Amino acid sequence: MSYLIYTAIAVIAILVIVSAIFRKRTYKEVDRLEEWKNEIINRAIPDEIGKVKQLQMSGQTEEKFEEWRNEWDDIVVTILPQIEEQLFDIEELATKNRFNNAKQLITTVENRLNGIEVQLTQMLGEIDQLVQSEQQNRTEIDDVKASYKKLYAALMKKRGSLGQGLAAFDERFDKVNNLLTSFDEATAEGSYLQARDHLVEANDLLTETESLLERYPKLLVQIETTIPSEIKNIREGMEEMEIAGYKLEAFALHPRIDLFHEELVALKEEMASLKCDEVEQRLKELSEQIEQVYEALEYEVQSKQYVTDKLSELNERVEQVNQRSEELAQETEQIQQSYHLSEEHFKAQDKMKEKVFDLTKQLDVLEDMSLNEKQTFTSIREMVDEWQVEMEKLSTSVERDKESLFALREDEWRAKETLRTLRDTMLETKRMVQKSNIPGLPQKSLMQLDQAEQKLMEASVQLEQVPLELGRVNVLVQEAVGLVNENEELIKETIHQAALAEKIIQFGNRYRSRSQAVEAGLIDAEQYFRQFEYEEAIECAVQVIKVYEPDVLERVEEYVSA
Repeated sequence: MSYLIYTAIAVIAILVIVSAIFRKRTYKEVDRLEEWKNEIINRAIPDEIGKVKQLQMSGQTEEKFEEWRNEWDDIVVTILPQIEEQLFDIEELATKNRFNNAKQLITTVENRLNGIEVQLTQMLGEIDQLVQSEQQNRTEIDDVKASYKKLYAALMKKRGSLGQGLAAFDERFDKVNNLLTSFDEATAEGSYLQARDHLVEANDLLTETESLLERYPKLLVQIETTIPSEIKNIREGMEEMEIAGYKLEAFALHPRIDLFHEELVALKEEMASLKCDEVEQRLKELSEQIEQVYEALEYEVQSKQYVTDKLSELNERVEQVNQRSEELAQETEQIQQSYHLSEEHFKAQDKMKEKVFDLTKQLDVLEDMSLNEKQTFTSIREMVDEWQVEMEKLSTSVERDKESLFALREDEWRAKETLRTLRDTMLETKRMVQKSNIPGLPQKSLMQLDQAEQKLMEASVQLEQVPLELGRVNVLVQEAVGLVNENEELIKETIHQAALAEKIIQFGNRYRSRSQAVEAGLIDAEQYFRQFEYEEAIECAVQVIKVYEPDVLERVEEYVSA
């Protein structure tokens, strides 16, 4: 029973404590909102609204003043007292522990205060805008009117150079004048914001008109004088070139020039509407097209001189290549008597002859086209350049073929020199055997010597054949080189083994009397030595001697090598 009493007391105590905490928080929120409300009341909003009284109190200004004053009165007289009552309600709800209801009402009050803040911010912004507009208007109007008078005076001076665009300029100045009149009327009525719009629009229009008045005469001069003069020069230049014999029909320049005239007419119409940006861009494109025509005509004149100079040079060139081709044919005929030439070689030479003939005919055609002016020299020049490329390819082929014929003689000479060197190597190898005083050569070495000599003989015989087939000769020579070099190394190794076998047997004689095994082994080694089997002699002698001298081979090897 006492447990239940204590539990009830604890629960009641907790509820009291929690209630006190929530109530304290609620009162704190009420204090915050009360402070916020009082801060709004104490703001100098009436002073800000009062600034408007310094302006012309009529029209838009008077309407806005009354609107702002009524808004502030509504906030102070109606809305804020309502909020004050709601704050009392929140405290009463907190006293009755109705914290959820109190929280909802706190949110409502906070939202209303935020709404007032937004409303006041907008109001102050509008007041500042109105006051600033009046100040800016008062400061800038004199400059704008001065710019208008100055620019209008400039228009009067340039009226004679504006052509069809004069009406558009007059229309712009009339519009500026109307805007300035509207500005004065709006200012007199106290409509400073509307007056500001008129002044800004008038100033922007004057700035744009000033730029147009500067650019317009220059663009009109290009349309009416500069570019027509350039087109006239092109026509006169074309007439002179056609009289001089140039064929310009292929360039289709007359239709292009007609289009230039049509474009100028269209641009002049655009200028009447003062579309200077668009006209300026199109004039730039038109100038580039005219420059392209100039360049095409200039290149045609240069091409005529180029073709005239080149044709005489190319005639000499074709004679040179033709002569070199004939020399190649003669050399080939001579070489054929001594060397075997492939079928592909003769086919390649036939193609060269055909190419010389074709290029000669093409050059005749180019000369006829140039002499009788059957095409534009620009196109003839292109064909001349292509002809030169083909001629250089042909010349390179002829020279390469001549070099290949010369290479045949070089290959023959090189093969003979190689065989001579191989014979000297064989003789030197035999002398080396004689000087070594070895009993003889093993059968393997003798067979390899015979093979090398046979291969040298085959290569020498092949080298004497007429016509000479160098491909076969080179194969035999390379085989001979391999055999002779291999044979030389083998003989050197054999001589070394013979000397080593002899010294090992001599070294082993000191152990001959120690055992019958040594005696028998050395007898076998001597037998191998007399049969020229030097490697077997070394193995046999070392096998029996190493019982007494384990490093006998190394010791004798060192002695022989020294």
